[in-house]
Amino acid sequence: MYFSSEQILDDLRDLGINSGDKLLVHTSLSKVGMVDRGPRGFVESILKAVGQEGLAVFPTFTGTSKDSKENPPYFDVLETPAWTGKVPEAARALKEAIRSLHPTHSVAAIGKGAEELTTGHECVDTPCGEGSPFVLLAKNKGKILLVGVDHNSNTTFHTAEEYAKCPFHMLDEPALATIVDYKKEKRHITVKLHRWGTERNFNLLEDEFIGQRIEKIGKIGKAKCRLIEAAPMLEIIISYLDKDPYYLVVKG
Repeated sequence: MYFSSEQILDDLRDLGINSGDKLLVHTSLSKVGMVDRGPRGFVESILKAVGQEGLAVFPTFTGTSKDSKENPPYFDVLETPAWTGKVPEAARALKEAIRSLHPTHSVAAIGKGAEELTTGHECVDTPCGEGSPFVLLAKNKGKILLVGVDHNSNTTFHTAEEYAKCPFHMLDEPALATIVDYKKEKRHITVKLHRWGTERNFNLLEDEFIGQRIEKIGKIGKAKCRLIEAAPMLEIIISYLDKDPYYLVVKG
């Protein structure tokens, strides 16, 4: 099934996305169906939905399970592709996009406040923690849009894990990563790395999000979508992890 830009925009509006919104977007475009002008057209529909006063943020992650102290990340802000899909890749290719310099968990931001959101991401203590775009978005009444994916693709859950200091989440030893910035200047920074391999079920808290009226479910194209208020979502997750850091870990 084919969806025009106008149909995608209408679906975004019906879901509750308004002009001026600050939006972190996780996507599986294949679940949406055929979209006018493909990934770039989808990004442009998002930008129309939030308007000139809004902000759209796309995860352009590059970190992998192979990252370690012995195999540190190398990140070129202009050249290193993201593994997060065609939509984030289309977003970061736009001339107005500003990509943060974090060597494993960069984001591409477009719109009002993009520079403030992305600046200094490479200097934060943990990739998704205090000072990161994920926290800044939540503190500024941001929303999270999950398009064709569920909460297991919701990176802001890692923010809660970093606040709660979940012991399974980060590697013990940091790495000396290399980053190449927009001026093609190369520098080395010390970064903490995610520990891969612990399976979580982030969908365990969805019923509570819906019950607390901070999550709305709808459709964009053919895809089931979720729109969540980031700040109250974080508060709920942290309240559970503070009591039991392993609450979301898949048992057995």
